[in-house]
Amino acid sequence: MLEPIQAKPPTTLLSRRTVLKAVTGLAGTTLLARRAVSKGPPARPLVQTVLGPVPPEKLGATLMHEHAPIVDWSELFEAPPAPIAPVREKMLTKTARLLDMFHKTLSPQDSPGAIVESTPVRVGRYPQLLVDLAKRTKVHIIAATGFWCEALAPQHPWAVRLSVAEGGTQQMAGFFIREITEGMEDPSGKWGERFTDIKVGIIKIGTSTYLRPSERVCHIAAALASKETGCPITTHTTNGGGLEEAELLLKHGAAADKIIIGHQGHQDDRKNDEADAYHRLIVRLGCYVQFDRVDHTNYGIDKQARQIVKLIEAGFVKQVLVGHDHAPYYFPNYADQNKNADDWKDLNPDYTTVTTKFTRSLRNRGVSNAEIRTLLVENPRRVLAFS
Repeated sequence: MLEPIQAKPPTTLLSRRTVLKAVTGLAGTTLLARRAVSKGPPARPLVQTVLGPVPPEKLGATLMHEHAPIVDWSELFEAPPAPIAPVREKMLTKTARLLDMFHKTLSPQDSPGAIVESTPVRVGRYPQLLVDLAKRTKVHIIAATGFWCEALAPQHPWAVRLSVAEGGTQQMAGFFIREITEGMEDPSGKWGERFTDIKVGIIKIGTSTYLRPSERVCHIAAALASKETGCPITTHTTNGGGLEEAELLLKHGAAADKIIIGHQGHQDDRKNDEADAYHRLIVRLGCYVQFDRVDHTNYGIDKQARQIVKLIEAGFVKQVLVGHDHAPYYFPNYADQNKNADDWKDLNPDYTTVTTKFTRSLRNRGVSNAEIRTLLVENPRRVLAFS
C-alpha cells in the first residue's frame, strides 16, 4: 500500500511563467507547461471542444459525463490496449448515429447539443478518434485529462509512479496543464513520448469509497492545474467521498464554481439511498453536484428526479448537472495479453434518456421548462467555459 503523500505547497503555486518539469514514465521526457500572460483585456471564456474553442452559448443541451466511442482498461492492468483499427469505422459510424439521436431530441434553441467525454488518460482515450467522431456528428465533444482512480480497477501505473515521485504532484499538474493548453498525449507511443495539438476542456479525477493516497495526489494536481488555467474539474465518486473531494480541491486552490462532484444519486453519504442533506453540504460550498448515471441500476429515473427536485426547492437549481455515463463500446477482456478486435462489446446505449424520459419525470414533479433548461443548457455552459 502506498504511504500518504505529505505535499508541501510551494510558496508560489504554478505561476503563469513557471516551467513545470513533469516525470513522464518510460519516455523520460520533459513536459513544459506555460500559460501566456495576457497583455490586453481578459479573454472571453470559451468551451474547449476537440475541434477547437466554442462560445458557450453555442453548446446547447449538454450531457456532462459520457464516454464515446470506447473504454478500455487494459493499461490499468499493465496489458496492451485492445486493437481498434479493424473495427474503427464501425465504432465511429455507430457512435455518431447514437449521438445524432440525442441531437434530434433537442429543440432549435437547445441545439446542437454537447457531451463531456470523460474518458481519462490511457483508458481508451484516443485524441484523433475523438476528432474523427466529432466531425461525423452535430454534437460537440469535450475531452478530458486526468487519471482513473482505484475504485473498480488499479490506477494507471503512470499515475502511481508520479504519486510517489519527489515533486510528483507538481509534475502531474504540469502534465494536466500541458493537455489543457497545448494538446493531449498521443497514446500510440510510450508514456509522455508524443503529444497532439487536440486540447481537453475538463479535468477528470476520481475517488474510491474512501480517498486513497495516489488518488489524493491526483486531486491536488487537478486543483493546481484548474487554479492555473481555469479549466473545470469533474469527479468520479464511489458511493461516497464527494464532500471530501470538494473540500480537498478547495483547499488546494480550485474555484468552487469549477468543481463538479459526479456520480451522485445513490448512497452518496455512504448510507442513505437518497442523501439529500449531503448534497446540500456540497452545493453550499459553491460546487456543482452531478447526477450522471440516469437510468443505471440503483440510479432510476424517478429516484434521480426526486433528489434533483429537493435541490431545486432548496434554491440550488444553478448547481445541478446531469448525464448518463454511457459508453458505446467496452473491451471486457482487458487483462489479456493477446486481444482480438472481435471481442469489443457493443453496449448500444441510449443517449436520449435525459432529454426524454428524465425531463418528463422532472416536469411531472413540477419542475418548469425554464428550470430544466437551466439544468441542461445554462449550467453546463457556465461551468465549462474558461479563458
